[in-house]
Amino acid sequence: MIRRLLVSLAVAVLTLGWAGAATPAQAETTYAACNGVWVVVDYGSLGGGVVTKCATSYASGTAALKATFGARLEGGMVVKVADKPSKHDVYKNYWSYWQATRKADGSYSGWSYANLGPSSYHPSKGNAEGWHYVSISGSASAPGAKPPVNPVAKPKPSSAKPTASVTAKPSASPSKTPTSTATPTSTPTPAQTVAPTAISAEPPPTEAGSALPLIVTATVIAAGGAGAGAWWLWRGRTR
Repeated sequence: MIRRLLVSLAVAVLTLGWAGAATPAQAETTYAACNGVWVVVDYGSLGGGVVTKCATSYASGTAALKATFGARLEGGMVVKVADKPSKHDVYKNYWSYWQATRKADGSYSGWSYANLGPSSYHPSKGNAEGWHYVSISGSASAPGAKPPVNPVAKPKPSSAKPTASVTAKPSASPSKTPTSTATPTSTPTPAQTVAPTAISAEPPPTEAGSALPLIVTATVIAAGGAGAGAWWLWRGRTR
């Protein structure tokens, strides 16, 4: 029993510790110029100058390059960008790979040579990817232009206009028209004469054990006896 209590206590402590370590989700930042990753391509000796595009798909460096310019890989190495060069020779020229980090004011740091291949690198939103076609005999050089400034987008003011509130004013004078009129449901008729009902000679029923029936019975008998005596007395006088 004690062992079970100790195990339950340990599980509760671990659960509370894990809940306390969880961090609340943060709102995603939205950027005004490129809400993704800048991809800067310097064609170098191929001609075409420096071109910059915004990649909104950037799961990897390769994905960002394919989403903006298109790329061809051989053995994990980028050999063509935007179908250039038409004929590639990696023993003479190659596409060097670079990264730049966005600063708080929206500008970018200098280019840094990539330590990982484009398929293994996962760009962070707001940062920049760079590609420069260079000779293998010379030193690697970064793209000839920095990424454009990319400030944080400001929230747009609401376009909804406030609706005017209309308050109902009370009427100047009360309405004189009655809302409803009581209508008699029937016409009264003259009062009818109600014939009196016969009064029952029988005494009302009384509760069991009451003395009233005995009193009434005695009274009736006495009255009857008195009447009979008077009748016999009158009868004797008339004889």
